[in-house]
Amino acid sequence: MDLTTSYLGLKLKNPIVVGSSTFTGTVEGIVNCAKAGAGAVVLKSLFEEQILSDIKKEEGYTDIYNSNPDADLYMKTFLRGNEIALYVNLIREAKKSVDIPIIASINCADKGEWTSFAKELQDAGADALELNISVSPFDKDIASKNIEDEVVSIFNEVKKTVTIPVSVKLGNHFTNIGNIAFRLSMAGAAGLVLFNRFYNPTIDIENMKVVPGSALSVEEENSDTLRWISLLSAQGIPCCLSASTGVHKAEDVVRQILAGATTVQVCSTLYRNGMKHIADMVAGLEGWMKKHNFNSINEFKGKCSASADVKVFERLQYLRRNNDLN
Repeated sequence: MDLTTSYLGLKLKNPIVVGSSTFTGTVEGIVNCAKAGAGAVVLKSLFEEQILSDIKKEEGYTDIYNSNPDADLYMKTFLRGNEIALYVNLIREAKKSVDIPIIASINCADKGEWTSFAKELQDAGADALELNISVSPFDKDIASKNIEDEVVSIFNEVKKTVTIPVSVKLGNHFTNIGNIAFRLSMAGAAGLVLFNRFYNPTIDIENMKVVPGSALSVEEENSDTLRWISLLSAQGIPCCLSASTGVHKAEDVVRQILAGATTVQVCSTLYRNGMKHIADMVAGLEGWMKKHNFNSINEFKGKCSASADVKVFERLQYLRRNNDLN
């Protein structure tokens, strides 16, 4: 079976990408991903807060604003010394060690001085750049259009500084996901990753405190991604689509490609099943293709997108008829 696919203009030996995680935060981890059969890796994200802290250090100011709990955890756990230099070195060493595409990742919420560092990641050898843009949608005084304008503006600022492909990892809290997706694509985004899985709080009812919820996704969370991959694919969005969140086994990979995805990004399933699970997913994908007489990914990509039955994917509510749920 020919499992190759083209993502962000890069040739991948298969559509399974290891997403930004602790697996991709070290050279050893990246080598393990490649040996396990991954088609590409997205490096552990470099947070905007980290980049700004470097700038502040140069100015004699050492405080770091911790607006993102994941950023704070990452800085305390993974980073020692100069954050930018460490990240650049990670890219260089990874490129020497593996023969699969290396996609750098920046988690950001604003535009400013930090955008100039994107070129350093390109110069270090990154094959592409993934922007995880996390503009907060929780302020009642900010109109939804202003949030979307800011996302596009951040992308445009970064795109000015690099020539490598740039993708955007979006959250699902937009008023009209289709609109912001097409705006980014028309602005030059080479790909969109759907969706970012945000920090999930819960409440400890015994101690009456807000505490972190599960950090790992479950398979049932892939329906929202499936819906929007299908709808955007059917509308002919002119960029690659990568499915993230809830991709746990080979069947999930098949579903997302049938919907129109070029690649899938996996993370939670590797924490649960180990790195060897990549080989299981690849074998499962091959087995399904053989069973259904497909010789290549392109032969079935988008075969079940919303173009076949858009109403199925646009339906948001159950309909009740004769006391049955439809």
